[in-house]
Amino acid sequence: MGAIRLGRYPGKANSAYGVKWFYKPSLGKVVGRYPGVNRKSQKVLERNKTMRAKKPASACKGKPWSEFVACLSEQLGG
Repeated sequence: MGAIRLGRYPGKANSAYGVKWFYKPSLGKVVGRYPGVNRKSQKVLERNKTMRAKKPASACKGKPWSEFVACLSEQLGG
């Protein structure tokens, strides 16, 4: 993975128009949005650095979902 940085991450479109189309069950229809994310929060960047350093998902791999979530919380000190 590359360096964590502020700014726009491109994402991937699934159409020729540069839009990502997906079904939204709560609306009951297909909606489109421009792919990608704009990182501007220092909290998110710090959380990502922690996740990359500790790799908590690797330590919790193969557990049932409820145990996996509890393990992640424990690994991240929450």
